[in-house]
Amino acid sequence: MAKDMLLVIDVGNTNTVFGVFYNGEEEPKFHKRTVTRRDRTSDELGVFLKGFFKEENIDSNDISHAIYSSVVPGFNPIVSRMLEDWFKVDPINVTVNANLPFTITYPRPFEIGADRLVNAAAVVKLYGGKKIIIDMGTATTFCVLNEKNEYIGGLIAPGLKIAMDSLIRNTAQLPPIVFQTPKKVLGDSTIESLQSGFYYGWVGLLEGIIKEIKYEYGEDYKVIGTGGLITTIHNSRKGLLDTVDPLLTLKGLKILFEMNR
Repeated sequence: MAKDMLLVIDVGNTNTVFGVFYNGEEEPKFHKRTVTRRDRTSDELGVFLKGFFKEENIDSNDISHAIYSSVVPGFNPIVSRMLEDWFKVDPINVTVNANLPFTITYPRPFEIGADRLVNAAAVVKLYGGKKIIIDMGTATTFCVLNEKNEYIGGLIAPGLKIAMDSLIRNTAQLPPIVFQTPKKVLGDSTIESLQSGFYYGWVGLLEGIIKEIKYEYGEDYKVIGTGGLITTIHNSRKGLLDTVDPLLTLKGLKILFEMNR
């Protein structure tokens, strides 16, 4: 008997994350992350995704619905064509014109990235209340929702991974590093000094911006983090974030599918 499954895809500038939800379940059956390759054709993308499904013992014929968000507009036709040809579904593409569980008071709503809309939808439905959402992806983004579930704005700061890659690429003697919590603030080697600089640099960035938002809008905002690298900071810097939800974007896509199906 075929299962009713939803395929969700979030296309970012650096990575594309996708997952599958069984009907009625709140957590994805599985989820994977891959590099966003903008030169990939719809057929290549279809074969690629079906390969992951095969590894997870999921029958791709059971995919009955799909929704995606994307901050790479030129890649959208490829994703839509792939879903239509390879999964036989008519996908929903998340835009600011979608049915959202919040209102937008931000003066230029059409400039809000689809990923930020999806994260906001997830926070409103799953957490509620006054929230600051931090997503450490290609960029480090902050989104703010007030007690009326109004999206009132946000900030965009440099992305940690891009900053690390840029520094290494543009210097002759600095080696690649892995982002991790340093043993102490002063490094005993070039690698330890880099790791300490990036760790405490981004802790300071997060702390400073959170402090300024709360100073201007009120202390009773809860902070929710998502994105691949934020867990490292959350696990070692207790109290900076109230919670981290690595699957926030995928959950938001499922919520928006249910509101727009």
